[in-house]
Formats: sequence, C-alpha cells, structure tokens
Amino acid sequence: MLEDRPARPLDQRELRVLDEISAATLRDDPGLVHRLHGVEGNTHPPAAQTGTPLAWPLVLGVMTVAVLYALVIVALPPVLALAVVLGVQLVLVPAGCLYWARRRGEL
Repeated sequence: MLEDRPARPLDQRELRVLDEISAATLRDDPGLVHRLHGVEGNTHPPAAQTGTPLAWPLVLGVMTVAVLYALVIVALPPVLALAVVLGVQLVLVPAGCLYWARRRGEL
C-alpha cells in the first residue's frame, strides 16, 4: 500500500511538472485561487465548516421524523412497506437533499 511507504522527496523533473501544471491552471482559470481561498494555510470554505455543531432543535426534529417513519413502515403490510421505503429512499430523500442544497446556495 502507498500509506506504508515513507514519502520521498520529489526530483527536479517532478517539481518542474508540478510547476507547469500550476502555471497552466492559473493561466486557464485565474480566479481559481480566489474562489478556493488558495492562500497557503487558509482552509477551503466547505472544509472549514466541517464539524460545525448542529442545533438541538434540528437534531430532535430529524430524530422525530425518523421514529415516525419507522413506526409507519412497521404498521404497513410488507408489500406496501417495501414500496414506501423505495419511494422515500429513491425519490423523497434525494429531492429533499437537492432542495436543501439549493436553498443554502450550495447547488
């Protein structure tokens, strides 16, 4: 595995290739550095939001909906339960995710 080997320093040819890639990227998309906050040491904005604590009302709301969903599935006949699960998982969940992302400006 690659993780088992210690990293080796790059040779001159590899460094030259990386510099060429960097120069071509900057030439083709000069705004990339600004959009990614590409100053060394700055974290990319989505990565900076990783680990943001969730609000308790949101957590409780999601858990309540999950428990109600499970109770409805248990109460349905098996054939109908399968249809509901597939419909929710293949239609409602993706549509909800897309709506949420669009509303937050991430899409």
